[in-house]
Amino acid sequence: MKNNRRKGGKTILNRRIFVNFLFVSLLLSVFSGILIERIPIVKIVGAGDITSHVDSNTLLTLSIYGDEEPPEESPGQLPALRIKPKINWYDFQTLAGVSKLNSQINVNQKYKFCINISSDQGWDDIEYIDIAAWFDNGDDSKTYNNSGNLGGNLNMFLRYENTTGTANYVMLWPDDEVVRGTITETVVSDPNGNPEFTECHNLTFSFMPRHQFRYAPGDDSWDDTKNTINDVWSWNFKISVIDSGENATSATTSYVKDEFGVYPYTEVVSAGMLTIRGNPGENATATSNVTINTRSNIDYSLSVDVETLTHKTYFTANISNQTIWVRGGDLETFTNFTGSNPIYLYGSASTYRLADIDGAIKKTSDVEYKCNIPFGQRAGDYHSTIHYHLRTTI
Repeated sequence: MKNNRRKGGKTILNRRIFVNFLFVSLLLSVFSGILIERIPIVKIVGAGDITSHVDSNTLLTLSIYGDEEPPEESPGQLPALRIKPKINWYDFQTLAGVSKLNSQINVNQKYKFCINISSDQGWDDIEYIDIAAWFDNGDDSKTYNNSGNLGGNLNMFLRYENTTGTANYVMLWPDDEVVRGTITETVVSDPNGNPEFTECHNLTFSFMPRHQFRYAPGDDSWDDTKNTINDVWSWNFKISVIDSGENATSATTSYVKDEFGVYPYTEVVSAGMLTIRGNPGENATATSNVTINTRSNIDYSLSVDVETLTHKTYFTANISNQTIWVRGGDLETFTNFTGSNPIYLYGSASTYRLADIDGAIKKTSDVEYKCNIPFGQRAGDYHSTIHYHLRTTI
C-alpha cells in the first residue's frame, strides 16, 4: 500500500515536470523565432564588386553681371533696402491721359512724361531726373545731340533738379523749338517698398513741340514692347534718375527708354504784299523785298506763281505774267514766269530742301520782284494773285 502511493506520486511529479518542460520549450521556440527573423544579414563586399561611385561634393557657381534684385521677403518681413532709385512705371501721354508710346503725336499740342519713382534712401537722395529725347534719323544707335544729328528740332532735354531742397523744372535744350510746360509732383506710397524708409513720388513733366519738331513716321510696324528702342525713324527718349550716392561709393542711375512718333506739318504762315511802280518800258523793281514765313517739319519745296495782271478799271488791258521776274531763297538769279509753270524758291518739281534743324518758323525775307512794263501799256493799277505752294515729300 505504501509502495503504491510512492509510485503514484512519482508519476504525477514526472507528468508535471514534462508539462512544464514542454511549456518552456514552446515559449522559447516562439521568442527565438522572432529574434532570428530580426537579425540583419551583413555582407562585406570585396574591392572587385565596386562598379560605380557618385561624388556630390563639387559646386557650380554662375555670376551674371547687372543689378541684383533683393531677395524675396518672407511674409511679415520688411523689404530689403535698395541703393539705387527705382522707376516703378512710366508713360508718355496727352494732357487728357491717353498714352502715346509707340504712336504719333501732333505738333503744337501739349504732352507729358509721367513717372513713378521710389527711393529707399529718402527723396533727398534723388538729385536729377533727366529726360533726353532725340530724332533717330533712321538709326537707333544714335543718341541725344549726336554728331550729325544736331539741332533744336531734333533734340530735347528736360530736367528735374532737386539739389537745393526746392525742386526745379528746367529745359536745357532747345530754346524756341519746344515750349516747356509745367511739373506736377505728388507724394504717394510704394506698396512694394519699405514703409519705414521708402519714399515714392508721382511726377509729370509737360511740354509742347512746336511746328518744326521733326516728323517721325516710325517704321510702319510700331513695336509696343516697353522700355525698348527698336523702331527706326522715330523719336527716342531716355528717362534717367540720378541719386547723390547716399550709402554708396558713388552716385547711381536708373533709367528707362522708349519711343514715339510725330505727324507731318506744313504751312505757309504769311507772305508780304507786293507793290511795283514804274513807267511803260521800264524794268521796275518792287518797292521792298517780300518776306515769306513758312513751317515744315519734313523736307519741302517752295514755289511761287503769278496770275495774269488785270487792269483795275479796263479788264481787257492785261499784262502777261511773263513780264514778272523773281529771285530769293535758294534762287539766286532773277527768273521770269513762263505763263504756265511756277518758279521754285526752294527745291524743284522733283527735289526737296531738307527740313530745318533749328527754328520754329522759316523766314525767307530776300524775295525780290521786278516787272518789265511793256511800252504803250495803259496807265493805272493792275492786280494779280500770287500763289505760294509749300509741298512736302509725302
